[in-house]
Amino acid sequence: MGTAPVMQLPVINECTAENCAYNTDHTCHAVAITIGDIHDPVCDTYVSADAKGGEPSATGRVGACKMADCRHNIGLECHAPAITVGYQHDEIDCLTYAPA
Repeated sequence: MGTAPVMQLPVINECTAENCAYNTDHTCHAVAITIGDIHDPVCDTYVSADAKGGEPSATGRVGACKMADCRHNIGLECHAPAITVGYQHDEIDCLTYAPA
């Protein structure tokens, strides 16, 4: 019995949350982030800390998305080719979020 193919996780093209521990020069280095708190497309992985986190050689990707009403969301997985994360209404949000 074969296994199902694993989808390619969407890349984070840019993140403007400069004070996030995973961000270096507008590049996210978290191996995989989670988006959404059911009502808003916030970056659940965002953390403000002095220490740097993530994998310096990796570009972050979207691991899960809780925004079931987004046109890019299928089964709580993001299917956009890439996303942008940044500030919206004083929160760190997925700027690629688009209601279905």
